[in-house]
Amino acid sequence: MLPITHSSAGYKRASFDRKAVGGRLVCVWLELAAVFVLLALPLLAAAGSNKNLLEFRGQVTLPESALSPRKRLSITLFGVDSSFSGHRLADFRGRFQFRNLEPGSYTLSIYIPNDGQILETLDITKSFADSKGRVEKRFEFGEESLRSLVRSVPQDIVSVRSLSIPKKARDEYEKAQSRLQRHDVDGAIGHLQKAAELAPHFAEAFNYLGTIYFQKREYSSAEQSFRQALEQDPQAFEPLVNLGGALLAQGRAPEAVAINLHAQNAQPKDALANAQLGLSYFLMGDDELAATYLRLTKEIDPAHFSNPEIPLAEIYLRRSDKAAAVRELEDFLKLHPDSPQAPSVRALIQKIRTSPKTEPPHPAISIGPPPS
Repeated sequence: MLPITHSSAGYKRASFDRKAVGGRLVCVWLELAAVFVLLALPLLAAAGSNKNLLEFRGQVTLPESALSPRKRLSITLFGVDSSFSGHRLADFRGRFQFRNLEPGSYTLSIYIPNDGQILETLDITKSFADSKGRVEKRFEFGEESLRSLVRSVPQDIVSVRSLSIPKKARDEYEKAQSRLQRHDVDGAIGHLQKAAELAPHFAEAFNYLGTIYFQKREYSSAEQSFRQALEQDPQAFEPLVNLGGALLAQGRAPEAVAINLHAQNAQPKDALANAQLGLSYFLMGDDELAATYLRLTKEIDPAHFSNPEIPLAEIYLRRSDKAAAVRELEDFLKLHPDSPQAPSVRALIQKIRTSPKTEPPHPAISIGPPPS
């Protein structure tokens, strides 16, 4: 459901906790539940040995009409499997780099001045790295793809609101971001709490706190923080979509449907909003609507960290369409070859292919809230 994205307002999105939600959602069958229970790397772990850290190099290519020669792209990278966040300005050829990254999934925010931002998920893992531990990727957008993917950012509203936040509170917010880049989660929480104390109307600080609580799997605290953010800024999108994720993580599907439908209506091109709405309908047993929004997620962001291939495979298996289910699982492996569940997914594909035609694809799926 929920990596982490950013806008010029300073809002941040929670990372969809695939372990908490995916583990309840899909495929508790064929003795391969681990495929869907182990849906995330250990969250918030300290950086390991330097030999495991990777470098990410990217380059963004836009149509000449999309970027003024005097403007530079703003690039922000958010960890899905960790609370990492980092920011860079691309050079005038659109190049940028991030060093010392833990292997895992990340969301990249490409902010284009005067146009808006594009969000894309990518895995930065050893399968995509060269012998020196460098992952390189080009992001090329034409006129048509730019129109379909770019999301507007209401900077005029942002600037007015920003003026009401005291400098000391903003400083605490920036210190929290610095702490997260050093993997100091507790330090970041302390600075954000201080920012909220200095400026009780600082919606971004509450939202940022919520994303950290979410990744720590403290879902009740996350929900409370997102609701506080929305109280201060009812029109904000990020705490809205994050709240939908927090409700899903707590197994509150009926409430999640309403919130995620609101989020998807507000941002129809947002992959996270579509993913969470699809998963909400999946939990409610509406496979048709679930598949519609999960497919939209894949169209918008093919490698999205919510892993829409997994529930889609389950839906196809319910329909006894084994070929379609295998295609979804193979898509997952292509996009996430280093995922902890990749071996089990491969075993599952083999099981589907070799099972007799008369054998039901799987026993009844168990969907419900997590055990108390």
